[in-house]
Amino acid sequence: MIVGLLCLSITPGVVGAQEQLTGGSVVIGPEETHKGDLEATAGDVRIEGTVDGDLTATGGTVTITGDVTGDVTATAGSVIIEGTVAGDLTATGGDVRVRESAAVDGMVRTTGGAVTVDGTVEDDTRLDGDTVRVGPTAAIGGDLTYSADEATISGDAEITGTVTETDRDELGMGPFSGASLPDVPDAVVTPLFGLYLFCANFALGAVLLVAAPRFSARVSEQGTDRPLLSGGVGLLTLLAMPFALGALFLSIIGIPLAFFATYGFVFVLWIGLVYGAFALGTWGLSAFDRGHRWSGLALGLAIVSLANALPYVGFLLVLITLFGLGAFGRALYDWRLDRGDDDAQRPPPYPALEAADE
Repeated sequence: MIVGLLCLSITPGVVGAQEQLTGGSVVIGPEETHKGDLEATAGDVRIEGTVDGDLTATGGTVTITGDVTGDVTATAGSVIIEGTVAGDLTATGGDVRVRESAAVDGMVRTTGGAVTVDGTVEDDTRLDGDTVRVGPTAAIGGDLTYSADEATISGDAEITGTVTETDRDELGMGPFSGASLPDVPDAVVTPLFGLYLFCANFALGAVLLVAAPRFSARVSEQGTDRPLLSGGVGLLTLLAMPFALGALFLSIIGIPLAFFATYGFVFVLWIGLVYGAFALGTWGLSAFDRGHRWSGLALGLAIVSLANALPYVGFLLVLITLFGLGAFGRALYDWRLDRGDDDAQRPPPYPALEAADE
């Protein structure tokens, strides 16, 4: 599931403009530029580079130190804005901070436990929190409307428009208005998210092992016997699929089929991740003369969950998915060959007619 949407990133014209990323950590690095809208759900979401579009982020912490050319909608235990937002900023969290280095070209709407604005906002600003603080370095180009149990508005802040204080139930900031959200630490969110992903992946793996035990064993053998070949087959499959989907979109009849095929391929990528973890786990246990398939599945998925929780090692999930996808494809191919051999050896249903033909 974690990298099941990998194909969407290389076929934006086929599956839509918005990409969805999930995981223990979602990071857009300092040198990266994400083209199009981005929806990120993770324990830790960090935008250090550029998102060329709108950003919707949900997680334990959301930190933007880079640039977003569109609107930002962030919901997290902690939301920290240190970069630039070309559109509007809507933030909901236990702790919301627009720091001195931040610059928002549009409106700012925040709801949280503690709300702090020290940066630059070009348009109107609406703040709702248990505590609201507008620091001396803040610059607001429009009106400031705030509601809080405790508020501090610095006299050194540059506010072009009017300053209005309202009751918290009158500001109308949304469903979280008047309620403080807890500051959820990464140490709690990330393990819980990893546990959820482990359970989801294990559930799919259990279905595969119970429904097709022999085929699953064959997939594991294909992966462990020739891992490089399996990884190569998985890579070729991943690269070829966008072209196949694009060809379907060229015809009116093929368009609905392309949508079904796209989501089907996403599911196949998820299967590839689970089978890759299964093969990795059984190979690891074989080093200790252990061969229990359920233990192999659990070990492999534990490695996947650990890799997903650690920053900067997401490429391991891609490798495991390509490895499992290739092993899955090779096992399917061998299964077809075996069926063909069985059909060739099967006696004809009407021997007399076969003899007459000869």
